[in-house]
Amino acid sequence: MNYFAYGVRGLLTAMFLIAVAGKVGRAGAFSAFTDSLRPLAAVSGSAVRAMALAVVAVEGAVCLALILPYTPATLAGLLTATALLAVFTVVIARSVGRGTTVRCRCFGRSAAPLGRAHVIRNGLLASVAGVGAAAVVTGPAGGSDPGMVAVAWCTGAVAGGLVTVVEDLVSLFRPVAPSMTE
Repeated sequence: MNYFAYGVRGLLTAMFLIAVAGKVGRAGAFSAFTDSLRPLAAVSGSAVRAMALAVVAVEGAVCLALILPYTPATLAGLLTATALLAVFTVVIARSVGRGTTVRCRCFGRSAAPLGRAHVIRNGLLASVAGVGAAAVVTGPAGGSDPGMVAVAWCTGAVAGGLVTVVEDLVSLFRPVAPSMTE
């Protein structure tokens, strides 16, 4: 496996691990995530809860597949991540296109409404996951230096963490609205 694939594994593992923790790691988080799916889903009632459980389970399974030291597991994790992120992209794009306002509960806590930035983010992440899968299948075996493997994983993990807080980082640079007391 090459170093690029290790970096992609680190990125997606960190991102999906944060996503799972954000959806189930505190009281009420899973309910808030489930509620955020209702306007997006083509199903209703208890099926939405089942879909929310499936999303969290698949995200967790991707993390597990990507940390296992077996190429078939890595490939399965990358292909599953590609498919999941592509589905997220399409669902969010449909929601934005319909003008539906839904809070992003992608990583558990954000109150920002889903928008074009989420479509772009998930589309890019799906592309990165797909290229990572291609690199596993067609790339040079390389990547045997443990130090470089660790650097690639850590670099990817930091990038994955940054992906989960990009909305917060962008908000730091937005103009502040004038206060009503001035």
